[in-house]
Amino acid sequence: MFLKDAEKIGALAALRDYRDGTNLTGLNPKNERLIRHIGFSGHFDASVNMYMIQKDKSNILDAMLVAINANDRLMFNMQHNVIPLAKAKNMGVIGMKVFADGAMYTKPAEWSNKKEHVVRTVGNASLPSKPLVQYALTTPGVDLVIIGIGQVSDSYEECQLSNNIDAAQILPGGLTAEERKAIEEMAAKAKEGKTNYFQLPAIALTGPSSVTVAEKAEGDSRKVLLTWNTAFAAAVPLQSYQVLRDGALVAEIPFTPQLTTDPFTWSETVSDTSRHTYAVRVKDASGAEAITEAVVA
Repeated sequence: MFLKDAEKIGALAALRDYRDGTNLTGLNPKNERLIRHIGFSGHFDASVNMYMIQKDKSNILDAMLVAINANDRLMFNMQHNVIPLAKAKNMGVIGMKVFADGAMYTKPAEWSNKKEHVVRTVGNASLPSKPLVQYALTTPGVDLVIIGIGQVSDSYEECQLSNNIDAAQILPGGLTAEERKAIEEMAAKAKEGKTNYFQLPAIALTGPSSVTVAEKAEGDSRKVLLTWNTAFAAAVPLQSYQVLRDGALVAEIPFTPQLTTDPFTWSETVSDTSRHTYAVRVKDASGAEAITEAVVA
């Protein structure tokens, strides 16, 4: 379907034409290929990033630039919400704000607008930069990180560039869970953990949203179809969705990211004519649970 007669053409459609050498928008009549990849960035609200990816049913997006650092889990975190979704869509994940835009160190936890906000020291004794770099690089799903370089020097001890290169010599999975936790505990001491001013505050585990139920007759039985949208993780990954009928567990479904805006579905065939209540409960890796309000079919 050609878009060039559309009243409005979005930027992504035009970018896709110039990536793929197509002219669906009418803006690339020479069928040129001027760009290689298309991505987006976001660091404030994980749910907005997720919605951006879910709306991309044509798989236009190749990569995401996202905030990730050792205080991420103190916020509405990226590592257990949007990053798993991006990887499930085969997107590259680029990390940023490894030092919380310098707020881990001397910069105030606010938007930079002064030259004094540039951090020109290579960490400090209580919070060296190396573990922060390694935490970001070993976060599952992260492919690379972009790190600020506030100081270049012939002296290794004073050169952020040299220290960044040294810290980056680590493989994915190069830190144990215990080592990552120790880095989080160390980073949380910086400004009482309130460094990530560019992220939404932490939320509790949410239940699935937009739960609906429908039914249709199948001979002497009824087919019940239950749908829902993703839950959002708190500080640990989501583990499973559980379907309850009349308060009793009838199905447990391992968690997977919701790839599009199309909801998750579950169905069963019931042979009785009685009304039943259905609810969807989410469980995370810590055992915490959140449940939806019941619907009736």
